[in-house]
Amino acid sequence: MKRLLDNLWHFASRGNRPGLSPEQYQRQSLLTLIVLGVTVLAVGWGMLYALAGHPRAGLIPLGYALISALSIGDYFLRRRFAFFRDSQFLLIFLLPFLLMWSLGGFANSSAVVIWALFSPLAAVFFADMRVARRWLAAFVVLVGVSGLLDAHLARLASPMPASLDTAFFVLNLGFGSVGIFLVLFYFVRESERMRQELEGANEELLEAYRELKRNETRIHELMLRDPLTGVYNRRALSQRLDEELSRSRRFGHPLGLLILDIDYFKQINDRFGHLAGDQVLIGIARFLRQQVRKSDFVARYGGEEFIILLPETGLEGARRFAERLRLAIAELDFEEIPTPSVSIGVAVSREDDTPDRLLHRADEALYAAKRGGRNRVEVETCPDF
Repeated sequence: MKRLLDNLWHFASRGNRPGLSPEQYQRQSLLTLIVLGVTVLAVGWGMLYALAGHPRAGLIPLGYALISALSIGDYFLRRRFAFFRDSQFLLIFLLPFLLMWSLGGFANSSAVVIWALFSPLAAVFFADMRVARRWLAAFVVLVGVSGLLDAHLARLASPMPASLDTAFFVLNLGFGSVGIFLVLFYFVRESERMRQELEGANEELLEAYRELKRNETRIHELMLRDPLTGVYNRRALSQRLDEELSRSRRFGHPLGLLILDIDYFKQINDRFGHLAGDQVLIGIARFLRQQVRKSDFVARYGGEEFIILLPETGLEGARRFAERLRLAIAELDFEEIPTPSVSIGVAVSREDDTPDRLLHRADEALYAAKRGGRNRVEVETCPDF
């Protein structure tokens, strides 16, 4: 059965153009499958009416089946879906009314008209609501016309036996109701599926956006971090120093700045190797991060130099903090590597200071510490704060 259904679906898809979206492909194939089913059913109805003694009425569904088959063939060859869809809506719409009029109006075949409802209902799914409203309006108009002509039509056609009329009434009402139910069922199910897919796609898109933002944040953070020590790099320092100086000017609070240099670091590299030097850098960077406040900022300035920003910290407070760091670093344990000493230059921001000026004064203090024998803290001269 599955193979048969797959073959039918493949056959119904022959008129689909390449490049259709999955939704368009599915809808066009489904309409073609419905038309094929109605065409085959029309042949059966035509034969039933002819065998029941109503050959004129039987010719109408048989004629529809022939025209519909030609329409399907044209669609498979030319792949003009809009023309195929509209022509089939018209054929399926006219067929029930023509058949009912040939049988004598409502008296002999009122249930036949239910088949005409396929056109407005199918238009909702395969076209749009505007087109569907037009087909529904046409259906109402033709029902009204049929009511006006009903008495005249009844006189023109021979009455159908009551038992036969009942049988055809039940068959038409049954098949028509089932057919309409299937169209509505598929429409509701397909709408729900599309809604769920859209919600799923939106959720996936939202999650992808969140992941993109997380990646952007991680990438931005990595761009601002020194890959060896994990503290901030010069790029991050430049941004933060500008911010802190602006805040210092706005609120009138001092900004302390320390430049810390590892004494005789080149000798560590030469004697113990660069891996040992890296171990010292990593250890001191980790220690500095543990000692500062949340509002403070630690960055690797280059080589064996680190910079620490101390917001709302004056010169004396920055000097005392630098001295505590110097003494504590001397107590660090680097296993087989002798613990190095550090020299620290201290400066504090002034009115209308620039990053370069503040860094320059701290750098001058650092060189003063080195000239003074290293392993010491020196402060800038003549601070404003």
